[in-house]
Formats: sequence, C-alpha cells, structure tokens
Amino acid sequence: MTLYRNILKSAWINTWKNKYLWFFGLFAALLGNGGELEIFFRSFNDRINDGFLAELKVFSSIGFFSLKTLRNIGVLLVSDTGTMLLLIFTLTLVLVLGGFLFWLVISSQIALVNNSASDKIGKKHNIQTGLDSALKKFWPVLGLNLIVKLVSYILFGILTIPIAMSLVRGDMFSYSFLFVVLYLILVPFILFFSFIIKYAIAYTVIKDENIYDALKNGFNLFISNILISIEMTLILFLINLFVAFMLILMFLVLAVPLFFVITVFSSIFAHINLLFIIFGAIILFLIFTAFIGAILATFQISSWTYLFIELETKGGVSKIKRIFSKK
Repeated sequence: MTLYRNILKSAWINTWKNKYLWFFGLFAALLGNGGELEIFFRSFNDRINDGFLAELKVFSSIGFFSLKTLRNIGVLLVSDTGTMLLLIFTLTLVLVLGGFLFWLVISSQIALVNNSASDKIGKKHNIQTGLDSALKKFWPVLGLNLIVKLVSYILFGILTIPIAMSLVRGDMFSYSFLFVVLYLILVPFILFFSFIIKYAIAYTVIKDENIYDALKNGFNLFISNILISIEMTLILFLINLFVAFMLILMFLVLAVPLFFVITVFSSIFAHINLLFIIFGAIILFLIFTAFIGAILATFQISSWTYLFIELETKGGVSKIKRIFSKK
C-alpha cells in the first residue's frame, strides 16, 4: 500500500496547498468524479440515450429538425421580426456560453494535469501556467476525450441490441444471456480503454506528445500496470463513496435543526415565505456540494498525474502482486 499511500498523500498536499486549483476542479468535476467504475453503474441505465444524444432525441421527437419548423421560423421572421431576432440572439448567447463552459471544462482538466505535474517536480505553477497549457493542448485533449466518449457510446449502443431484440421477438432468456455475455466483454474493454485515454492525456500534456504517440504509449503503460490502474480506481472510488456518504449524513443531521428554524421563523415572522427559506437552504447545500466536488476532482486528477509520473519514472508493483509474492 506504500505506493498508493505516498501518491494519495502527495496529491492531497498538492490539493490543499494550492487552493487555486479548486477553480479548475470545479469545472473538471463536470467530466465525472466517480472515476472509471461509473462505467459499470452507468451501463445499467439508458446507455445510448445519455447526455448529448438524449437532447438530440428530445429535439427530434418534438419535430425541431423538421421542414415544418424551418418554415414556421421563416414565417415568424417576417411577421414578428423583433421577437424572432430576440429569440435568435438568446439562442446564440446560450450556445456561446455553452461553448465557453465546454472549453473551460476541458481546459480545467489540462490545467490540473499540467500544474500537478509541475508541483510534483517542484516547478512553479499558477492559474496562468495552467491556462497557457490548456491553450496549447486543448485540441489534442479534446480529441482524446471525444474518442473515449464515442467508443463508449458505440459499445453501450451495442449492449442495447439484445434488449431491443428481446422486446421484438419475445425471447427474453436467449437475448438476456447474450446481453450478459456482451456486457462481460464490452464493459471491461471500455473500462480499460478509459485507462489508456487517461494515461494518453498525461502523455499529451506532460510529455508533449501527439495523439497517436500518446495513445500508443498510454496503451503500453496500461498493459504494464493493469493491476495498479484497477487498484487505484478502486481506492479513489471508495474515497468518493465515503465522501458522498458523509455529505448525505451531514444533510440528514442538518435537516433537523433546519426544520426547527423554519418552524420558529414561521411562528415569529409570519410574513417570511417558508419556501424562500427552504430554497435558500437547498441552494447553500448545492453550493457546498459543488465545493466538495471541486476539491475531489482536484485530488483525483492530481492522484492520477502523480501515479503516471511514478510509473513512468520508477515503475510500480500492485498490492495484489506484492501479497502473492510473499507467499
């Protein structure tokens, strides 16, 4: 456990010492704080309909992309030009803000990897160095993120085929068996591929490699350290689970005095809207949750970055291998 203990300790010191990294962590958390094990749980949900594809499906179902909609837009543009221009401006503004947020998410991931690596070797770093790295490496890292998302959507889409066939043909047993077989093959493949992408991003940001070399070296590093990668994921997942449990526990504990305060205020200050108090409490809880999520994202990316540097420079031996080697 020494390998992981040292890495996690160093990552936590980096996270706590360089609190400006929490700004990047806040946006990097949107990539998911659950780690690679999210794949196993997410795969039980409506896989191919998650995220952006779900939005496209909604727009398609209401006829947003139909010729009738385009004709209606044209009619409105002529009959009520002011309203239509305001609508177009609003949609453009939303798209610009959404694009900026998307850029900030990827840039934050790059900045955390770059600045964590700088901290590891004792090199000075700040927000500016993180953003400079993000500007330099945005497109390669975006490409790697899109690759892993595309592969995940395609393979999760394949998993939906047995379910769809069972509904059409009514043979639940055969197609359920096929689903289990495909699940046991494809989900671990997606899991392993996500490890490769994680290491490839580190090669791109830290080693300044192009996408092809980063993927090749990420694959080789993962193959040489499969058990270490899985063990690291399990450790970080358990940390996430513990933090989530503590947040829920804290919420339940605070709910009692909050209910008491609401009751007192409602009796003393009848003019105060109780919904306003409840809404305020929920907002505060969401802000606190986002704050914890930012710290977690910073800690996790720092941990993976430190692990990457450790494996690249010194190598490592998994805990399972060390246990069996003692016997």
